[in-house]
Amino acid sequence: MEVLRALGSLIESPAAEHARVAAALGLPAVPAAAEHARVVAQQRYPHASVYLGAEGMMGGEALDRVAGFRRALGLRRQRGPQRGTTASADHLASLLGLLASVDEWRREESDGARKALLAQARVTLVWEHLASWTGPYLASFERCGAPFYEAWASLLGDSLARLGRKLAFPRYLPAALRAAPELADPRREGGAAFVGALLAPARTGVILLRDDLLRLADETGLACRAGERRYVLNSFLAQDPGVALAWLAAHAENWSGRVASAGPAPIARWWTERAKATARVLRELATDVQNAPPVTSSAEVR
Repeated sequence: MEVLRALGSLIESPAAEHARVAAALGLPAVPAAAEHARVVAQQRYPHASVYLGAEGMMGGEALDRVAGFRRALGLRRQRGPQRGTTASADHLASLLGLLASVDEWRREESDGARKALLAQARVTLVWEHLASWTGPYLASFERCGAPFYEAWASLLGDSLARLGRKLAFPRYLPAALRAAPELADPRREGGAAFVGALLAPARTGVILLRDDLLRLADETGLACRAGERRYVLNSFLAQDPGVALAWLAAHAENWSGRVASAGPAPIARWWTERAKATARVLRELATDVQNAPPVTSSAEVR
């Protein structure tokens, strides 16, 4: 379990002690802070709420669930990421550190009933707050261009998989996945709701990175404006909605294959099916746009 705690620390901004930890785990050299910013801090936010919440942002109900779990364990003070970052119960480093602590308490507990409760707490923590989102999150590091983070994600995924094989998981899906709404359909809910939902992984089954949008621009010839992802998506849809939607549909279909074996089977299946459903909707929208009659200006009518 201390391996998981150590791996959690390495997703934070690089610090001097990380070199020793990485070497002990057999990982490549720790990257510079700029590489961490490019790969992690500005794109792959290590917070459960980003991937489990309906808004695709930090905070909200997903964070409340983790905080409630901590309270049930009798924990009040948050031991989150350090060195100037804001401590957050749903940060990956916090969750992995808590998992290591719960396992330590379980092993040291002499009371049988309390030991059983801690064993169940460990299962709940992994199932509800880690396995529910780390599969697709770690998959997003594949071919990210940073050897350290690619190796880190692979090692963490393998470590969580080994732990999962030792645990008796529930037959039901994690609460956040059961509650996650589907992609908003712009034909019924409007364009703003649609674009917002595209950026919420729990609604689409897809993690859409800034790097993906750059690739969209490169492969389609659309202009990629500087700005946040919502602004960039709106720009693509304004330039050529049919092309943009078709690319996003293909991306969602490809993503469904990438997460097919990412994590415990029921959870991986949920993410895969959600991504496939998103791809179907996006293909329908692209077809609707491409088959729509051209808009005739008033000047042409005259």
